[in-house]
Amino acid sequence: MIRPRRLAALTMLVAVALALLPGPAGAAPADVEGEVQLRNLTLAAGGGTVEEGLPVLLFADEAGWADSVTLTFDTSQVNVAEVEVGPDCDTGAVLRCVVPGPHRVYERPGVDGVYGYSTLSPLWLSLTPKAGAAAGDSGTLSVATSVDGGAATTETATIRIGEGVDLTAVDDEPMTVAPGRSVTLRPRVRNSGPTPVDGLTALFHGDDEALAGTNFGNCVYGYAMVCSFDTRLTAATTYRISEPFTLSVPKDAVAGSQTSLGVQWLTAAEWEDWQGGEGERPGTGPDLELEEVSVSAAGVPQADTDKDDNGSSTTVTVTGGRRTDVVALGATVPGTAGNHTIAVGFVNQGPGTLRYPPFLNNAAFVRVSLPAPMSVVTADERCTSLAGEYAAPPSAAALPDEYSCNLRSLTLRPGQQVKFAFTVRMAEAVHDDKGLVQVDLFTDGESVDRDLRNNLAEIRVTEIPGGGGGGGLPITGAAAATIAGWGIVLVLAGAAAIAALRRRAAHR
Repeated sequence: MIRPRRLAALTMLVAVALALLPGPAGAAPADVEGEVQLRNLTLAAGGGTVEEGLPVLLFADEAGWADSVTLTFDTSQVNVAEVEVGPDCDTGAVLRCVVPGPHRVYERPGVDGVYGYSTLSPLWLSLTPKAGAAAGDSGTLSVATSVDGGAATTETATIRIGEGVDLTAVDDEPMTVAPGRSVTLRPRVRNSGPTPVDGLTALFHGDDEALAGTNFGNCVYGYAMVCSFDTRLTAATTYRISEPFTLSVPKDAVAGSQTSLGVQWLTAAEWEDWQGGEGERPGTGPDLELEEVSVSAAGVPQADTDKDDNGSSTTVTVTGGRRTDVVALGATVPGTAGNHTIAVGFVNQGPGTLRYPPFLNNAAFVRVSLPAPMSVVTADERCTSLAGEYAAPPSAAALPDEYSCNLRSLTLRPGQQVKFAFTVRMAEAVHDDKGLVQVDLFTDGESVDRDLRNNLAEIRVTEIPGGGGGGGLPITGAAAATIAGWGIVLVLAGAAAIAALRRRAAHR
């Protein structure tokens, strides 16, 4: 059972918080713009407390650091709900929260649609419907964001009360499928409460392979496939989609490969709170419908009384004996001063073909840690410098020269390699220094990689007659423990979103 607090398929959140060292962050850039991701909310009449994260974006014409951020929440016009904000905020009608820094300020994107990052670990917003608040009642919440005492940016949201209903996603058991076969998926939803549900929206999120070929007239296609139904769901009744999604698995798929189809069910009012519409393509075919599985007052908004059971995900796992072996490929670099070109990566030893998409646990992530006396002149465009992308404040120690290399898609048959090219510079002649290449396949369970001992390889710096180079050897056994000494640990803990950035660009 998925228990989402926010819809990742719409907000496209990105975890990027830093493990910051103490000390002053230096002067902030001029004209820093701060903005809280505040959205409209519909609360169930007589229902429980709803909590929301509040990620904050900080942008300026140039990147830098800010000393503090002040968020001021005006709750005087909410009327329909009790409001709390935390942690460490004032109480009363006006809630003031001062968040000490240093806080990363990102360069303001020059075009609409560019993703930004959450600068602060999110605060939380807690709203509880007031006794006597009825369906259709509403109020307004506003928050002003000020950076280092500068001019404030104000956002507002509508807080309204809806009739309480209870939608429940029906979980499907995990499924298996043999290579070369197909499997069908038919998500279901149940009206678990006593009140009929007048219309709802489903957000289907999964690999394009599972949703391929669909073109339903009541759906829009963007970050997720979003379908709105005018069906009236009667009490104690379960429904399923009228047309199944079909996932076909290639004959040479690696055993243990996994993909999934997730769905989030929302009332019509809750979808109004979420929708943005950017980049969405409307379907043009017949409508997707809901069919009643077991037997079972329009005009007012409705809100779910239990949002923690509205999502489900069905996992499909490939069976068979074709689990593969992924081996890291290192390099040998001449220790002479000057520029040198290296290529590092990994090879699929087979059997079976790695495919991402549709299989998430076939996605490969490569970490490249270069030897200390080496600097990068040019890096493969598929690689990102951790030191540059997640730089610590000016007072912190410098991060090591490390890169993360990722592939947006991958089809890698047995014997084929993926390599990432770097031009590196040696400032002086050195000998016997080492860097590391680490390759991992994403997994939240058992890996499709049958031998993890060869997922590390060395980048060796050594004097070689004639200046030649070659492939480094995989690291196995105890040598793998050296990975624990890599640099400063980056803590992935925040959340990022760009919806507000698009909204503000549209108003300019």
